[in-house]
Amino acid sequence: MQLEKTIPLSSIYNREEDFSVDLADNLDELRVGSFEDPETESNVGTRRADIVAVGEDGTLVVENQFSKADWDHWGRLEAYARLKEADVAVLVAEDFEELMIVTCNLRNEDSKIDWYLIRAQANSHNELSFHHVVGPAIDIQTERKAEAGYSEFWAPIREGDGLFAGKPVLIRNDGYISKSTRGVDVYLHLTNHQCYIRLWIQGINRLERRDKVKELFRESNYEYKDKDTTRFATLIFPVLNKGRKDSEHWPEMREKLVNMGTAIYNKINESDL
Repeated sequence: MQLEKTIPLSSIYNREEDFSVDLADNLDELRVGSFEDPETESNVGTRRADIVAVGEDGTLVVENQFSKADWDHWGRLEAYARLKEADVAVLVAEDFEELMIVTCNLRNEDSKIDWYLIRAQANSHNELSFHHVVGPAIDIQTERKAEAGYSEFWAPIREGDGLFAGKPVLIRNDGYISKSTRGVDVYLHLTNHQCYIRLWIQGINRLERRDKVKELFRESNYEYKDKDTTRFATLIFPVLNKGRKDSEHWPEMREKLVNMGTAIYNKINESDL
């Protein structure tokens, strides 16, 4: 969007909390991944994060503020992101000082979380636009995959004859493939730094059904944890702390994802859930 003249966010919103609500309703505008069910003023210990959302790309934490970003908001974002085990952490503000930009770039070098600084600008028509100031680096392998149009990571799985075989996966859907049984969606997930299995269960009795699924794996060797949203009951089964950026480990990641995903799927499929 071409801005005619920028105006302060405070001239549009009375409070930063109002900005959070509007931002939560338009998360796609941030262009940091696929997330849904955003919760504003989300409890984190004794404090509250501006926005927390979950989705195909894991967990997102957002802190936003008017004017230039200050270190208090940066410190909150760091704490909330780590406590929420976030995959993506975003600070939205109208400007950023150079030291914060340097700090955020360093975080992307030494952290499994994808860190973003995003500048929010408004024009005289109260229209907002968002501009990435800092984001995680895109490696050469990722650029090559984008040029190809289809996911290189999932190709051997989709071209095989196993449970998760199927059509090629487009780059824009590179984060997952799935299979459903008995009202449970079994997702094989891939992020930049890890891979895992996520079970999605929806419906008014989703929590009861989630507990029945947990019972199926009570005596298994699989580790899992709850990560519910307002619309879904979910279970996360960690696979490896390796992800899209660890291309040398892709064969091992594929094997473990498929083996565990197939075993989980079969266990649920053979139950009376």
